[in-house]
Amino acid sequence: MKRRLPRLRSQNLANASALAVAAAVMLVPANLLPVLTTHSAGQDRTDTIFSGTVQLWRSDLWLIAAIVFTASIIIPVLKLAGLGWLLFTARRRSLRHSRRLTQLYSALDFIGRWSMLDVFLVAFLSGLVRFGALSSVEPRMGIVAFATAVVLTVLATQAFDPRVLWREAPATAAPFDLPP
Repeated sequence: MKRRLPRLRSQNLANASALAVAAAVMLVPANLLPVLTTHSAGQDRTDTIFSGTVQLWRSDLWLIAAIVFTASIIIPVLKLAGLGWLLFTARRRSLRHSRRLTQLYSALDFIGRWSMLDVFLVAFLSGLVRFGALSSVEPRMGIVAFATAVVLTVLATQAFDPRVLWREAPATAAPFDLPP
């Protein structure tokens, strides 16, 4: 019995595009606004994602600085660039590399599961570090913008239907290689 796939909705690309643009717009305040304020030993420090990364680097916490920089700045930009490339090639209907594009989609979908890690870290620190006048951590509006950008990126990835990558593929291309 031959199973039929549900019909592709033309609205999927428009929805995914709108969500991706909204995520890109939200990345601007996410990177410009402070994400948290720390009160420690009588000093207050408010940091953006980048200034927090620089502070970690200067404190000789290079590995943590590299992880924060990669997870909070590089990966969101690369996710949006990858999603933008998928949307661009799907709209152009120049889909010679359907297999590679599908692999890119799978990678973006997998990364989306881990994107909220930064937001959970700030929430965890805010709840954990509460020592009255000695030390505290308070979230700021930048983390809200970052969380919004992450959620919009995940929604954009989910709105994109990867089957559209095979719609205009040559008849000789198969979505999966079958073993001989």
